[in-house]
Amino acid sequence: YMQGETAGINMAGGEKLYDKAIPMNAIGFFGLHVITAGSYEGKTYVTRTENTYKKLITKDNLLKGFILIGEIARAGIYTSLIREKTPLDTVDFDLIRERPQLMA
Repeated sequence: YMQGETAGINMAGGEKLYDKAIPMNAIGFFGLHVITAGSYEGKTYVTRTENTYKKLITKDNLLKGFILIGEIARAGIYTSLIREKTPLDTVDFDLIRERPQLMA
């Protein structure tokens, strides 16, 4: 919808730039859900359990990408950190890495 709004404003003679696009994929197989977003170059933080996998990629004080397998309920929080280019030193990233719901 964000791209559509930008396109509509520009087609109507206005001027708006859409610069928040990030590559993203989501799929589910037999109840196993996977979401990936962003880029994968930088420092990685990996958390694994028997049923989940989480990889977060940071670079230049920003979250650049992630891979979530199994537990994907809070993927939107990570997506927002990437899209808004939120500096990680302005949030408690150590805590958000493990419990993103605390971002609220």
